[in-house]
Amino acid sequence: MKVYTISGWSNSGKTTLIINLIKEFKKRGLKVLALKNVHAKYNLEPETKDSSRFLKAGADTVYLSAKNKLMKIETVSDSEKLFKILESEFKKYDIVLLEGLKMKDYPVIEVYNSKNTKELKNSEKELYAIISDTKISKSIPYYNINDISSISKFLI
Repeated sequence: MKVYTISGWSNSGKTTLIINLIKEFKKRGLKVLALKNVHAKYNLEPETKDSSRFLKAGADTVYLSAKNKLMKIETVSDSEKLFKILESEFKKYDIVLLEGLKMKDYPVIEVYNSKNTKELKNSEKELYAIISDTKISKSIPYYNINDISSISKFLI
C-alpha cells in the first residue's frame, strides 16, 4: 500500500492529476482509494434529506445506497479518530491519494502551476516530489504534469 498527499494551491491541477492517475493505476490493475478533504464547512447531505436527518437524530453512521454505489457518512469526534479510521481503510488498497489531507508519515506531493501561483504552498523540506508545468527546484524530484506514465511509475 502506498499513500500520498496531493497538495497545492487552488486551481493548480490537483484534481485533474488525481483523475489521470486513477485511470492509469486502474489500467495497471491496482485498487485505488481517493479522498478529497474539504477545509470549509461542508454538508455531505442537504439538511432536508433523510440521511442528514438520521445523523441529527443521533445515528453514529449512516449509509446511503444507490444502484451499485454505497456512501458512508460517519460522525467523527476528532482528527485522531478520523486518522485511525482512514488508516484502517488504506490497507484495502494498493494506492491511496489524499487530496488536501496531510497525515504524518505519508509523503506530500505538490502540484504547482506557474500560471496561477508564484510560490510553493509547502516548504521544500516537506515535499516528496513536485508535479508542475515547469521545474522549480533542483533538490526535489520533478515530473511534468502531463507525464502521467512517469508519475505513476514513480508513485508505484
